[in-house]
Amino acid sequence: MTTFHIIAERHVSSNTPAHGFGDFPERIRFVACTVEADTIRKAQNTAKKLHPNRFSFGGMFGNTIYADADLPSSLRA
Repeated sequence: MTTFHIIAERHVSSNTPAHGFGDFPERIRFVACTVEADTIRKAQNTAKKLHPNRFSFGGMFGNTIYADADLPSSLRA
């Protein structure tokens, strides 16, 4: 079994010069869910069963998934 981390992204934007008056939102990436599975696909299925309306792994704005060994240092707690 491998530990997989599902990464979500949140956008923070205010109507101030710090965010370009809303044109340049700040993107905050965080670990939204951690599951154990044999493959990436099984980890995606498990995450979708735990939170049916929260995760989407396809398309332009889908969640990303990393194995524990491949998790970037910026996302480690």
